[in-house]
Amino acid sequence: MRYIRVFFKTFIICLVFLFSCCQLYAQDQLQELQKSYYNLPLGSKERFLLTGKYAQALYFNNEKALASQLLNDNIQLAKNYPDKQYYAYLNCIAAMNSYNDRLFEKSRFYLEHAKSVLPIINDNGIKGYIHYCDGWIMTRQNKEDQAVSQFHKAISFLEKAPQTDANIARKLAVYKELTAIYANQRNYEFQEKYTNLLLETAKAGQNTNSLFDAYMQAGYLFEEEYRSNRTDQQLLKKAEEHYLEAYRIAKANQKKLINPTDMAYVSVNLANLYHEFYPENGGKKAISFAQQALEIAQETGQYAISVPAYGVLADEAFRSGHRDQGKKYLQQALYNLQREPHYDYQMGLSLFSRLAEVSVEEGKYEEAFQYQKSYINVFEEAFNSDKLDKTKQLEIKYERELQNQKLMRLRLEGEKKEQQIKLMKALNDRQNQLVENLKLNELNRTQQLKVLQLERDKKEQDLQLSRLENEQRLQELDVSKQEIAFKSRMNSIYIWLFISSLIAVILLFYAYWQRSKTLKQKEHMHGLEIEKNNQQHAIKNLTAMLAGEEKERTRLARDLHDGLGGLLSSTKLGLSSISDSGAEQPEVKDGITRSIELLDDAVDELRRLAHNLMPDLIVKYGLEEALKDYAARMSQPNCQVECEFIQFESKLSVEHQISLYRIIQELVNNALKHAAASNIFIQLSVYNERLHITIEDDGKGFDTEKIDLQHSAGMHNIQSRLSFLHGDMKVISAIDEGTTIEIEMPVV
Repeated sequence: MRYIRVFFKTFIICLVFLFSCCQLYAQDQLQELQKSYYNLPLGSKERFLLTGKYAQALYFNNEKALASQLLNDNIQLAKNYPDKQYYAYLNCIAAMNSYNDRLFEKSRFYLEHAKSVLPIINDNGIKGYIHYCDGWIMTRQNKEDQAVSQFHKAISFLEKAPQTDANIARKLAVYKELTAIYANQRNYEFQEKYTNLLLETAKAGQNTNSLFDAYMQAGYLFEEEYRSNRTDQQLLKKAEEHYLEAYRIAKANQKKLINPTDMAYVSVNLANLYHEFYPENGGKKAISFAQQALEIAQETGQYAISVPAYGVLADEAFRSGHRDQGKKYLQQALYNLQREPHYDYQMGLSLFSRLAEVSVEEGKYEEAFQYQKSYINVFEEAFNSDKLDKTKQLEIKYERELQNQKLMRLRLEGEKKEQQIKLMKALNDRQNQLVENLKLNELNRTQQLKVLQLERDKKEQDLQLSRLENEQRLQELDVSKQEIAFKSRMNSIYIWLFISSLIAVILLFYAYWQRSKTLKQKEHMHGLEIEKNNQQHAIKNLTAMLAGEEKERTRLARDLHDGLGGLLSSTKLGLSSISDSGAEQPEVKDGITRSIELLDDAVDELRRLAHNLMPDLIVKYGLEEALKDYAARMSQPNCQVECEFIQFESKLSVEHQISLYRIIQELVNNALKHAAASNIFIQLSVYNERLHITIEDDGKGFDTEKIDLQHSAGMHNIQSRLSFLHGDMKVISAIDEGTTIEIEMPVV
């Protein structure tokens, strides 16, 4: 049992820091965050808030460089934003990410910038988050007392802040950190206090992952208290209740949990609880929960979870007398432990020791010797690993001291050499100055003599040169005047030639461009006029066709109603008079009665046919009432036709309403004839000056790729009417999945 308890303690400490150190996102959630992020305007407060979530998602999906770049870009934008709370918020996230990457100087840089704007921030939630970030880093620097102070400040600000989802999540993070600190210090009183606060806050916030963590920590708390005081059975009962509640939450929300192995961890905890503290009646439950943990471990590839589960199964097998099975469980646990990349020496020692004991009890001393030998090897590796770590730490400290001493010596020697060089430079400068002064004196004397002689010679030469220069200047002036006059004339000629040619080219290009533009405009206007005439001609033909069709329908309906309807009514009156006059033969009377019933059915069918041919309700009451009446008339015992209107206000002309009525009538008749449907649903809605019509049935449907709807006469009529109404139609159907027809048109 010792190796199982070691595993659980390690797991619970990792679980306490899970929320603040590692938040896993599924790939679809990362894509949703990316889409939402880039849909928000640059430099907006909504984008700053979403940057934190998006950057953390990138960081924990091993895209750390992109997360860092994203944070740095938005920190620069937030720096110039009037409200500095977003600047502090993003710096805090960058500080924690940098600390996780062991970039401690960079982490301190971000944290100092976040704290620098703390006095000018008004949002209590962000103030609390800054203190939480400071405490989070102090905890990992083993400054727990200072961290507790920062966490209490964070709670005081978060209590004053509005209880939003973000602020509740921050309070949960603070409570988890405090619970972890007091768990390390074995201060059960404060650990229980903050565990209860964590549980209450998680319940209020309805956060599944936080609620699961809270119940797990509460269960572990009560379990540890019971270990220290086994006389209080209430503690054991509370531990069981909280573990079972965490199990229920994990089972009901497996897809929503951050860590997919949470279900396995709580199952292992329950298996260990029933195995250790309920030895008489908890064996079956322990085995059941351990097997669940093994199944999840095999699915997720988390072999570390299977080790304690196999340990519980092994102990239960030994307890029930199945020694061979128990030994196999221990061997499987050892095999899975060796498959883990991070080998747990303490657990390996426990497994080798137990297997050696089992082999001795079985009388297999050679096998026991091998296990004991492996135990010694693992112990030596663990000892050497600890010793190597300590040796490396000492070597690093020693090398740092040596480097510091060398640096100090080099600095002292450098300072001495600098002083010596300065003295030597000063002496050398003095000697150079003396030598230069002497040389300058001699040069001054010789130069003064030379200057006097040169001045005499120069005066004579100046007189001669001045005469020659005057003559030469006069000649050069004449020549230069002639050259300047010639060049100015040539330049003016070149300039006028260039300007005239440029103007000619521009005029030619402009004339060509104007002509091309005019020709294109004429061609475009001619095409538009032809297209307009074609459309008007088509609309006139279609309008005339539809008007003629409606007139023919109206004439036919009136003829049927006035002519055939009158004949049927007269026939019915005649038969009724014969029946009333006393036909005494029962057969004759029954025949007359049956004929009258058939005539009633014929009259009803004639009235329905006349209604379909000539919908007078549209003219009198509009499309809505006509469709409701049509749906009521077309409903049958085996097929219900329903009609629904959503924000529908008829702005259509009577001709458009009749065309629309004919379209819906044709589509419903098709569904009644061919779909074998039990329900037909008609919906009309208006949105953004567009009329949306949906006709849906639950019939047998059809394959839209195999059936060509364009060659159907009914669908051709529908398309003709839709082109008149400037509408579009979309058919969605599949075999045995019904048919949905969507029509969209402008509200004229």
